[in-house]
Amino acid sequence: MKINSTKIVLIALLLGGFSGCSALISDSMLKAIHQEMDTNHDGYIDYSEYLDNSNANMEDVKSEAKDKGMSVEEYQKWDFHRADSDGDGKITPQELIDLARKEL
Repeated sequence: MKINSTKIVLIALLLGGFSGCSALISDSMLKAIHQEMDTNHDGYIDYSEYLDNSNANMEDVKSEAKDKGMSVEEYQKWDFHRADSDGDGKITPQELIDLARKEL
């Protein structure tokens, strides 16, 4: 899997790597990141799409999981559900924007 800058930005966002940087990430950038992550082009990031991208950055995921006292699998589920605010199993562009604005 080729890792490009938008995937790195989303992974860093989900891992809390942009704390204090909200001015640097626009809604349109977050929508573009979402579109890049939505590999089946259905308008949502589902858990398998999230895992594909999370697994591409496994060293950071392992570190974050360890810091939180979780297994990698527990951490990935927690991280995905953190972004999936309505609990429907899909991350919408707006949910990604909301997460960014809440955590940045």
